[in-house]
Amino acid sequence: MNREQQLVERLRSGSLRAIIFDFDGTLLDIREILEKSIEEILVEKNIKVDMETTIQEIGALLETIQGYPLPRVLLESYDIFKHITSLQNLSYFKQLRIAVEIFAKYLEYSKDAPLLSGVKSLLKKLSKSYDLFIVSHNKTDRIMEHLEKESINNYFKGVYGSDRIPVQKPDPMALSPPLETYNTRKRDDFLMIGDMPSDITAGSEAGFWTIGVASGVSKKEILLEYGPDLLIDTLEELLEILKT
Repeated sequence: MNREQQLVERLRSGSLRAIIFDFDGTLLDIREILEKSIEEILVEKNIKVDMETTIQEIGALLETIQGYPLPRVLLESYDIFKHITSLQNLSYFKQLRIAVEIFAKYLEYSKDAPLLSGVKSLLKKLSKSYDLFIVSHNKTDRIMEHLEKESINNYFKGVYGSDRIPVQKPDPMALSPPLETYNTRKRDDFLMIGDMPSDITAGSEAGFWTIGVASGVSKKEILLEYGPDLLIDTLEELLEILKT
């Protein structure tokens, strides 16, 4: 039996202990608002780019910096923004201004971002058998606002945003707060579900099972390179697996 089959069997049998979710792009639908934020700013400035590549690059960037205070973003901006290839022909200060404007627009729109399809049904089902956690680079209070608005906050045993984790993913120590909830634990009793390579890497290096879900900005082909135990297109697909 391969790793994927073993994981599916453990999910169906209820023999895992806890499941850790990323938030943005995994539970929260951010792709449309990210594309809208990028498009509005770049069209306004008459900058033409390959939109798919730009979404991938800025999405990965936002995953990293959304928990940073603005002074840190500015301080590290040279290293941060050099990864956005669509802006490389612009001056550094123009890159900085555009990136900050996109980030601000994204934060504005993200307040009203919906949950991804199937999330509520999946959480309701999983919470009957498992302890559920969130570990995200978003701020804890922002995550809680969404959870409370959608009345799903009670499904989670713990919510750990960027202000409550010791380091950022892909460092596996980012996943230590859920582990510390238990006096005794086996790492292969834990599962990490996320939409970014950093989620898969953190989970794998922590010794957890991992599921990559291509519901955020990372394409399925990219996630596959990081070797998740199970790779799915949407959380609805996972819900169907659990029903069979």
